[in-house]
Amino acid sequence: MRYSHIFWDFNGTIIDDVGNALQCVNDMLERKGRQPITLDDYYTYVETPIIGFYRHILPPDELDFQDISRQYHSDYARHINETGLAEGAYELLHKLKAMGVHQYIITANILSEAEELIEKFGISACFDKILGAENTLAESKIDRAKVFFKELNINRNDAILIGDTLHDLETANALGIDCVLVSYGHQGRRLLEEHNAFTVNSLKDVEKILFDNRIVDFHTHSTCSDGTLTPKELVNHAKKSGLSAFALTDHDSVDGIKEAKEEAERTGIEFIPGIEFSAAENTETHIIGLFINPENETLLKTIEKLKGSRKRRMEEICFKLRNLGMDITHDEALEIAGGNFVGRAHIAKLMVEKGYCETIKECFEKYIGLGKPAYAEKNELSAVEAVKAIRAAGGLAFLAHLNQTGYSLEQLEELLLKLKSAGLNGIEGYYPEYTAEQISDYRALAEKLSLCFSGGSDYHAAMKPHIQIGVGTGDLYIPYFVLQNMKNILKID
Repeated sequence: MRYSHIFWDFNGTIIDDVGNALQCVNDMLERKGRQPITLDDYYTYVETPIIGFYRHILPPDELDFQDISRQYHSDYARHINETGLAEGAYELLHKLKAMGVHQYIITANILSEAEELIEKFGISACFDKILGAENTLAESKIDRAKVFFKELNINRNDAILIGDTLHDLETANALGIDCVLVSYGHQGRRLLEEHNAFTVNSLKDVEKILFDNRIVDFHTHSTCSDGTLTPKELVNHAKKSGLSAFALTDHDSVDGIKEAKEEAERTGIEFIPGIEFSAAENTETHIIGLFINPENETLLKTIEKLKGSRKRRMEEICFKLRNLGMDITHDEALEIAGGNFVGRAHIAKLMVEKGYCETIKECFEKYIGLGKPAYAEKNELSAVEAVKAIRAAGGLAFLAHLNQTGYSLEQLEELLLKLKSAGLNGIEGYYPEYTAEQISDYRALAEKLSLCFSGGSDYHAAMKPHIQIGVGTGDLYIPYFVLQNMKNILKID
């Protein structure tokens, strides 16, 4: 099993106490002479901090939250015998404990109350640590989780959070770890799926995910753009590397999709047709399209529009390099590319071959990357146009490698809001060059805007020898449920 550290939410995840919570709320409303709420009402209004929930159902002059909280906990204790473990919780928790998996509870309950309930249900031995609250106000769990996670000093890829609310997703994103939500808890499937959260129906489904070691990669390149493996070779390399599914996302091209799809069908690896559009939106932006129809007319017209502009841009880069004293021509780069497509990676390879830089990475960092002296601006295709072309082709659209935009978080949020209005589905939440801080920041931003995750290695074979398919620099791991979440959004099997 991949995950060696599991963070569990308690209420609504390990214990099935939604009925108890609803009864406590209606007991309070009855005492105030007000009408009870339904389960749908509860799902609609519940939030963290919980005081926001009461603002929805009570007028301001009745919002004595200290008294409400005290009475709620009294009523909850009175109804506790009506509350039990979620189906399958006892067996799964003990199974994971026997396997040596480290398990922790992060709960809004007061620590003493949580410990009492855990003992009552016979599961206290399963947990290394209970992260309980200091008061009854059901406030955010994020700060407690972050402090404890830092103390653990573990690899983010080894951890997952299982919960039932958007606040649990928010907590997982703050830690930069994977998250799966259950639909039987305190917010229900409809709200969770509206926010593109990966949601399952039961702990049996959670167990399947925990024991599913399949990995995927949604960002790779072939010789049809600036990779060095043919589409057929790339498929076989992905299969040999242990991937269960992968996407071909060549720059501004779908030329390799037919060959890759046929080879994938022959070898038995799941294949996702894709593209990576090079676009501009006041900065360089790349938009990944997945599950596209490569024969879509709008998509093909957009690609055709870029062909001439790409050549112009690459020639401009070569011209600037010559002005910097480097003997670099477009014809030489085209020869290295071995076809009609020339990208910056081909120019960088030529620069290395001629001794102007030691590595391709150095070429980008010193000369041809965004804002560097030989960089040429992209202005033929806006990111909005790229998103619309992908959606017209039936695909999902994602903003790629957010760290390369040069934008602050505030600027990224503004960009993402603009792209979301055009149909953007998500961001690359997994990428080998993200720092730990960027992982947390970008995922938190995605959760705030109800965007889902894609991710990938950005594999180019020999063009980026330090990047390996599926694993990046060695610590990238994209679980199969990320792909399943995309399929859920598209409503496909």
